[in-house]
Amino acid sequence: MSRSAAVDFARPVFSFGPSPVRRWVALRAALAIGLPLTVLTLAGYPQEAFLAGLGVFAVLYGAGAPVRRRLRIIPSAGAGLLASLALGVATAGHPYLAVVLMAVVATMATFLTYSLQIGPPAGFFFALDLGIGNLAAAHGADPRVILGVAAIGVCSAVLVGTSDLWFGAHGVEEAAVATAEELVEQYITETDASEIARSRRTASAALNRAWTAVTDGGSQDHFGGRLQRMHSRYAAAVSRAVGGPDEEVTAELALHEAASARQVSLGRPRALWSLRQALRWPSEDLLVAARVLPAGLVAGTIAFALDNAHAYWATAFAVLIVHSGGTRRAQLQRSFQRTIGTAAGLLAFGLVLGLDPSHWALIALVVCLQFVVEMLVTRNYAAAVVFLTPLALSISVSVTDMDPSTILYDRGVDTVIGVGVALVVVVVSGALGRPELLLRAHARRVVLALDDVLTDLAERRTRTPEGMQAHLHHCRQLYVELLASDQVALRTLADAPKVVAPYREMEQLLAHIGYLVLGATWNPRVRGERERMALARERLGGILDHKVTRTRAAADITTELRCVEAALTGS
Repeated sequence: MSRSAAVDFARPVFSFGPSPVRRWVALRAALAIGLPLTVLTLAGYPQEAFLAGLGVFAVLYGAGAPVRRRLRIIPSAGAGLLASLALGVATAGHPYLAVVLMAVVATMATFLTYSLQIGPPAGFFFALDLGIGNLAAAHGADPRVILGVAAIGVCSAVLVGTSDLWFGAHGVEEAAVATAEELVEQYITETDASEIARSRRTASAALNRAWTAVTDGGSQDHFGGRLQRMHSRYAAAVSRAVGGPDEEVTAELALHEAASARQVSLGRPRALWSLRQALRWPSEDLLVAARVLPAGLVAGTIAFALDNAHAYWATAFAVLIVHSGGTRRAQLQRSFQRTIGTAAGLLAFGLVLGLDPSHWALIALVVCLQFVVEMLVTRNYAAAVVFLTPLALSISVSVTDMDPSTILYDRGVDTVIGVGVALVVVVVSGALGRPELLLRAHARRVVLALDDVLTDLAERRTRTPEGMQAHLHHCRQLYVELLASDQVALRTLADAPKVVAPYREMEQLLAHIGYLVLGATWNPRVRGERERMALARERLGGILDHKVTRTRAAADITTELRCVEAALTGS
């Protein structure tokens, strides 16, 4: 690696990236953990109070989502955390069995959170709770107390995590829409030719986030008209830019941007549909989950073989590196930042030990650290870990009642083991995998969704209210698959540019066809051209005749897609 490449790789450790507003997320997380700690201490249970943190972790799931979505996510995450704790308690005295279960539970949780787009912290806290529950019960903690106090923590997470519901607030949606308005205006008024493309992409992403927030929050009546007008202004600006200084803007892109507003306004697909799609191998969802299992199992096994009293930490850290996917470079950077952040965090925890804070001071410290971590985690991961480490260790010391110096040493060793194993898994899985297969597999999902929409149009199912409703579900599914396919293509292209590049061109042609069909579905005249849609579907069937797991040249697939495009356009 050259010096400039090394500097570029390490830059995220020392810089702060852009981030959505996090102060309310951070405040809710801090209050959610501070409330049970305070109440239980005042009730006469200071030592047990910190067990509540094991349930409070639920507040971190879906933290940036609108409150209506959080009402579903936080209780579900809380139930999962309690189930993980129960498994840990049930396996007390069998630490290696707990390590195995941690890897399995983390794999399942990662798959669910990834495929349902819940996002971080994914499978990490489910594995961590299982490990802590196992160790706490093995050291004599009453299982009823562990689960009961953790359940209080879950209640706090639900109560505080959805507190904006009490005021009928739509703060998440308002922030997303306001940000989109600002960025769209910047794009429309941008005069610097070198910045136009970046400004357009930023505005497009912000619009998509705003539509998603509004539909997730069920607040279309509040924001729908405002968003539609803004999206129309943006789409008109993109259309005017065809042939201009922004070379990325083509007629196809203008069509995509004009059609996308109607698709995102339909909301998310059903959860069961998303899970079925994710289970269709090959898929990025399954690949990410598949990395978690060996990473967690091997890391925990090594730590256990070294007679490490906190072997579960090695499993949890390995999970933390690989559970959120991304490019190989992003995962390697996460490993580096985790290592640097933990090293500095251990020094910070040593300082905390030297100060020997009182119980109330420790509660105040935990609350403050939780706030700071949530403020930093999306801007600078390494800096967040610096504060996360003393936060986690302060809770761990209180829950397990183990010698702080032992915990300090074990945390350092387990970090090295977990990160090291995660790196090996990332490199090996990248070397053994076929990035072009992953791109083709997600493109195949687009083809299948496209087939559903074309079938609706070819058989004129949209003529009845029920048929139109089913058709709109198919349109939403196609749009979601188009977005996912594009993201997978970008990530695989970054990992294996030479192999993936020809298939990326194929995927872009498929996306063009997908947006043509989505545009047609909102045009009554084009929608009624049954024969054209039937012919396009017939030609699309030629692609489905080939198994996606078999190697196939990008040029051959592209040729068949050209035939589909010709059928749609009548050329």
